[in-house]
Amino acid sequence: MKGFDWKNILRFDSGAVLMILCGAVLALKPDAATALISVVLGWGLIAIGVGCLISGFTGDGFGPIFTGALALLWGSWLHRNPLVIASFIGTVLGILVLTQGWRGMREVLRRRRIGGFWVLTAVIPVVEFLIGIRLIFSPMSASRLVLSICGIVMVICGICSLVARYKVTKYIPEYDGIIDADE
Repeated sequence: MKGFDWKNILRFDSGAVLMILCGAVLALKPDAATALISVVLGWGLIAIGVGCLISGFTGDGFGPIFTGALALLWGSWLHRNPLVIASFIGTVLGILVLTQGWRGMREVLRRRRIGGFWVLTAVIPVVEFLIGIRLIFSPMSASRLVLSICGIVMVICGICSLVARYKVTKYIPEYDGIIDADE
């Protein structure tokens, strides 16, 4: 090996390391991560709103002014209420699980009417339905769970990326950046 190629190390490994760090923050502090995401999204919407307002007032018409005002209002609202996104994620997850449980219970009732085996298959839809109701009324716990799982997956993916990079580079011969077409 000719020495460390810092350019390639930064280019290829920084994404994996960043994924591991972000995943660790999501897994260990899901509320703080959600608040950070919400604040960054709020600032981004405020910047977009200001840009649209400037564009609208310089002669582009009423559309950019309306869009800019909405983005500015929504961004400032997200900035002031950072855990709204976490609550929204939990509520949506609760609605999805509740809907899946309802569909499963309808299928169980259909099987019961036609005389099929239905007693044990009724357990999972009822549990899904009850979990969905709980998630709707406690959306923050659902959001914490989802973000923690996403964080764990991000850490695993980052580690796998680093391991794969170093395992693969062990078998690839060194090259000086010039690819010879004759070889």
